[in-house]
Amino acid sequence: MSKSTVESREVKFPPGEALRFSIESIKRRFVRALITAVSIILGIAFYVGLRTMSDIMLSIYGTSEAAKSYQLWMAMISLIVCAVGILNSMLMAVTERTKEIGTMKCLGAMDGHILMIFMFEAILVGVIGGLIGAVVGWLAGLLIYIGEYMNVIFSSALLTSYAMRMGEGILIAMILSVGATIYPAYHAASMDPADALRFEI
Repeated sequence: MSKSTVESREVKFPPGEALRFSIESIKRRFVRALITAVSIILGIAFYVGLRTMSDIMLSIYGTSEAAKSYQLWMAMISLIVCAVGILNSMLMAVTERTKEIGTMKCLGAMDGHILMIFMFEAILVGVIGGLIGAVVGWLAGLLIYIGEYMNVIFSSALLTSYAMRMGEGILIAMILSVGATIYPAYHAASMDPADALRFEI
């Protein structure tokens, strides 16, 4: 069989089609996607909330080595909590769909096509969950200080800091979602279709 014949038989799957497939997949598994998104929302809300409160405290009480150390430790703890929640949820979401991956491969999907679908899903869920979580965390951080320190928490310097923290939260959510999806999706995509169809959790 010539190389041109093999290439002509290869299934074409443009990124736009993969994105559409990913959106449809999220709609079909809305409850599972919602559980994953909630995990991301809580993790990012925790991170952004702690970072927001830390920035407000530094603005109120001034900068010191102790305050910087506190902020660093709080950021590390919140990142660990955030990472564990997101990684666990994304790993389970991909593992539970191993049989579906086997079905797609039987229908002609290539390893790269399957990875593309899961990457788009991870990015979509990560961005949506990260955005909601960042807003929730920011609001929670503000509510603690909004009564007594109203004039401080809406200063121009802190508004810039809030935007940075929210941007960090969304970026972290997207990176962790994609990072948590790469290995299990690649592992499942590289399985023999028959083995994937027989897979049990």
